[in-house]
Amino acid sequence: MGLLLSLNFYSQDIPYQKSIHQTQLEEYNSKGNANAAFYEKTVPAQQKPAKEKSNCSLNKIVYGWHPYWVGSVYQNYEWDLLSHLSYFSYEVNASDGEAVTTHGWANSSAVDAALASGNTKVTLTASLFSNHAAFFNSSTSEQTLINNLISLVQNRGAHGVNIDFEGLPSSYKTNFANFMVNLCSQMHAAIPGSEVSTVLYAVDWNNVFDFSIMEPEVDHYIIMGYAYYYQGSSNTGPCDPLYHYGTNYNYTLSKSVTDYLHEGCPANKLVLGLPYYGYQWATTDLNVPGTTIASGNAKTFKQVKNNASNNYTTSNLTYESDSYTNIYLFNDGGPQQCFISEFEGFDKRLSHVLNTKIAGIGIWALGYDDGYNGCWNSIENYLTDCYEDSCNGSIHDYGGPSRNYYNNENYTWTISPPNASNIDVDFTFFDVEANYDYLYIYDGADTNASQIPGSPFTDTIGPGSFTSSTGSVTFRFYSDVATKNPGFLANYSCNYSGASLNETHSPSIYPNPSNHSLNIVGFGIEWAELYNQEGKLIQKTKCNPSLQKASISMRDFSRGVYYLKTTSSQNIQLQKIIKN
Repeated sequence: MGLLLSLNFYSQDIPYQKSIHQTQLEEYNSKGNANAAFYEKTVPAQQKPAKEKSNCSLNKIVYGWHPYWVGSVYQNYEWDLLSHLSYFSYEVNASDGEAVTTHGWANSSAVDAALASGNTKVTLTASLFSNHAAFFNSSTSEQTLINNLISLVQNRGAHGVNIDFEGLPSSYKTNFANFMVNLCSQMHAAIPGSEVSTVLYAVDWNNVFDFSIMEPEVDHYIIMGYAYYYQGSSNTGPCDPLYHYGTNYNYTLSKSVTDYLHEGCPANKLVLGLPYYGYQWATTDLNVPGTTIASGNAKTFKQVKNNASNNYTTSNLTYESDSYTNIYLFNDGGPQQCFISEFEGFDKRLSHVLNTKIAGIGIWALGYDDGYNGCWNSIENYLTDCYEDSCNGSIHDYGGPSRNYYNNENYTWTISPPNASNIDVDFTFFDVEANYDYLYIYDGADTNASQIPGSPFTDTIGPGSFTSSTGSVTFRFYSDVATKNPGFLANYSCNYSGASLNETHSPSIYPNPSNHSLNIVGFGIEWAELYNQEGKLIQKTKCNPSLQKASISMRDFSRGVYYLKTTSSQNIQLQKIIKN
């Protein structure tokens, strides 16, 4: 064991840096016409490819903030894949609890559409970024806010509120927790079935969230999982690193989840907010990480994908595999570096939500992907009852593929690809703190199954290679309060007992229809090509002819009919594939 350090032990509060919520609210308020009706008339939705309504049902929370300024982009929201829309925002007057403005909550067409969807719950966000003393030192102000929120939610036929109080000093920790309990008890009584949530900071520098008081009254806690590197950072880095980035400042989405669970936040209420934006900085050069020479600018997913500047091209793109972040490097009046999570990185973040068994995701902000289906497709693939484990992939500890894991981890996850008869697992690296941190491996779908020989594993004596006796294998990793080692890394692939492996070169395809991975089992296959109905090649995979299996990801494709062409030295086979 090593020296235990806690981010909660500070003699004074860490200075507050404005969040993206506050920064963008102030920006759009300053433009005038700070009302949803104005933007719903002047900001149309961008046309996007047609997407059928999902046949899958959400089994995780997808909680999206809808800022008043995004206009009519709500017309592109996939209501069946959005559990909550939170209207942003009721700006709290700290001196009396009244609304400075609600930005058109009462008449917003976006709220109307969400309420009419029959699927998406609607909440109203109340925001307060300063002058906390005036608010919390007045019971009258607190009660006025509670009364107003209940009335506004009732009048709208909505479902609850989200509290976005930022920059809280540690001296108001108990005041805030008691306010949340008071709000919850009154709103739940006045509106049966209503929900009350609050934001959590990416890093709770000042230890301001007291779960021992707020539990069990608060319904959801939403981590603002962004701006780990922000517009004022002196060095470039990911807005939302999933795992470690760099060597010194190692606060990440993974660490935030671990820390809040350790502090007492229930996993079934913890929601990981994710950004539909990144940051771009002017830098001294194109070396990564770069030294910034000016404040960064937020770039939305839509801006990057539209690529009006022609800077966000594949030739300018690199990928950071520990934080799972895309980086665009280019010259535009000088060196520029843009860090943003796109499809592959977004998928990895959703996978982490599943593996940690937390409640779901939040989105800042809805509409920042307007015109693109990619994030909606990922939500459908991962956060619904259509999710399937891939037949092959890799696993690693929650520090990332090549970095140390964190303290206080205690996670259990299972790999169980559909129709698999067993799973081959090959550990290529293993190093955890001897006799304090452990990896348990169970030969089955949960921890009730028998452990494989040697489990639990510690020190540098890892599992090596093994094959499960069933189509599932379960992992549990535990780390104590101190000393963090490099962790572990493994590859896995599944097998199918019913596959035809003769030399007729006619492959077996599993599963078909497919939601996620399309598995190709057969001898001598050299190429696998996937075509859409128009005959356009959309994915091509080179196979090793000496192996008997390959895999094609179907995750990012829309539902419909596709055609798989497999080529061997002997023949060519064409088979119809259904994506559902």
